[in-house]
Amino acid sequence: MTSLRILVLPQLYLNVNNYFKMALHPLNSISIVELAIYTPALLIAILLSTRHGFRKNAGWLYLIIFTTTRIVGSSLNLATIASPSNPNLIVASQVMYSIGVSALVICLSNLLGRVLLGIRQQGTQTFISPRHQRLAQVVMLIGLILSIVGQSMMSGEIGDAVSGTTGQQAEVVTVPNESQAGLGLTMAGLGFVVLGTLVTMVEIGAVEPGEKRLLFGVGLASPFMIVRIVFSGLATFGTDPRFKSYGGVGSFVWYFLGMGVIMEMMVVLILEGAGLTLNRQPSAVPVGRWRERKFEVY
Repeated sequence: MTSLRILVLPQLYLNVNNYFKMALHPLNSISIVELAIYTPALLIAILLSTRHGFRKNAGWLYLIIFTTTRIVGSSLNLATIASPSNPNLIVASQVMYSIGVSALVICLSNLLGRVLLGIRQQGTQTFISPRHQRLAQVVMLIGLILSIVGQSMMSGEIGDAVSGTTGQQAEVVTVPNESQAGLGLTMAGLGFVVLGTLVTMVEIGAVEPGEKRLLFGVGLASPFMIVRIVFSGLATFGTDPRFKSYGGVGSFVWYFLGMGVIMEMMVVLILEGAGLTLNRQPSAVPVGRWRERKFEVY
């Protein structure tokens, strides 16, 4: 038994020691920070979904999806430390990031939909109709699907880039048309959110006091989301190497951090902060009975 310990423990020490001696890429450091932030953010998103319901128009479900994709994507990125030449880990991480961007835009759209629903339940017509909302949601969901397909199609080129440059990922990777179309539809969805928020601000007199905080939250988060989507647009449609994760330059990490990671964190912080101040939204009732129903003021 003593000899077994002498053989096993030194080997275990060497394996652990070698693991921590592996150099961390700045992207790996960002992933560690994301794990530290999005893990509690996921718990808060689950709390909000439980409190307000898992209905699609509540939007909190997509916040769960977003935080989950960031946790999984960061974990996959950290897994590349031990397997830097494994393209499957890199592709899966990229897919998670694509899903996350679309999910966050859909979350904003559905939270705006909650505000609009509250206005209609009081018998006031809104400029943004339910048909407009359904159409926008279909467009954004198609964009989400196309983004996933496009990222999956890049697996072969990513594998060549990794194996051809010993993990430095310096080769140029062509962005598929599916990814470009998916991002274009996501941009259109964000445009709908921004326009809908501005129009609803004009109708703010019909918004319940508590729902006003949510409307302001969506409006405050929108500029950060615009910066985030601009970064994706420059990376997808542009040729500037500063915005390219493959075939780019070292400054990509800082643009990704400033225009991507921090912007997403600000959106989540604003939305969850607004969500924690809300009470439960009353269930939908016929308009004629709405004014007779007593409900708690937010």
